[in-house]
Amino acid sequence: MELKSVVAIVRPDVVEALERKLGTIHVHGMTVTRVRGFGAHPNLFADDWTTEHVKVEIFAQAENVDALVKTIMDIAHIGATGDGVVAVIPVERFFRVRSRTEATP
Repeated sequence: MELKSVVAIVRPDVVEALERKLGTIHVHGMTVTRVRGFGAHPNLFADDWTTEHVKVEIFAQAENVDALVKTIMDIAHIGATGDGVVAVIPVERFFRVRSRTEATP
């Protein structure tokens, strides 16, 4: 079973809707981190170029990644600068700390 990591950086206001929608497609775990940064179009006239976003990280089986990415894009997209990005990254190995075993979710 192939495992992928889906990392999305989105606007903070979409997190609640994203959490609800991910539950409907049987995503049962994710990590959410508040982050600051800038992308291709930073506000060079501001004292601080960075903006607040949220990073969402989800481990998923490869066959579920397309549906997961589509869901994130559907929820996060408003068609404006700052909507965010989504990356799909291969996972070489996956370990459970509690049991100290290598596993797949």
